[in-house]
Amino acid sequence: MTAREIYLIGFSGTGKSTVAQLVAAQLGWLAYDLDRIIVERAGVDIPAIFAREGEAGFRDRETEALRGIAGGGPFVAATGGGLPLREENRRLMGRVGWLIALEGRPETLLARIELHRNQEAPDAVRPLLDAESPLEHLRALKERRQPVYALADWTVHTDRLSPAQVAEEIVRAAAILQRSDQLRRSSAASSSSADE
Repeated sequence: MTAREIYLIGFSGTGKSTVAQLVAAQLGWLAYDLDRIIVERAGVDIPAIFAREGEAGFRDRETEALRGIAGGGPFVAATGGGLPLREENRRLMGRVGWLIALEGRPETLLARIELHRNQEAPDAVRPLLDAESPLEHLRALKERRQPVYALADWTVHTDRLSPAQVAEEIVRAAAILQRSDQLRRSSAASSSSADE
């Protein structure tokens, strides 16, 4: 497969971090988790960054982390749910790679977020879960972000799939996207030759 970067986008709970590792292992590529990069650079966790710098400061850190890896592929990167909201981030990712959205129903995502918190980090601050009605809060936020997620090159619905099955779908999608890119380049080259 050509050295093209894969950016996993989508809402919290879709499994981006886990799936990025699985896809990278199948392709023999590197895997990045932008949230982890941000935390390592900041030396504090994400809730502390939000408390200290607000959402705008965190979003700036996301963009900086993205710029640090973009163009250095091949790799698979798990992005934060809000990273593709900035047009400059979408343009950068689109120039050097494919955006693959992981999708899920709000009920599925909330159940996964709760399970992760209970298993991995019971004391973690999860703003989504601290709302009066977590499901309604998640649903509203996801609805606002959906038009951006819909701009992805490919979408995988994760509700009924295991992380391994999602990874297989992404590997298959990347092969199809690569063939599509090759056909487009070949067609453009033929057109250019015909015009000369």
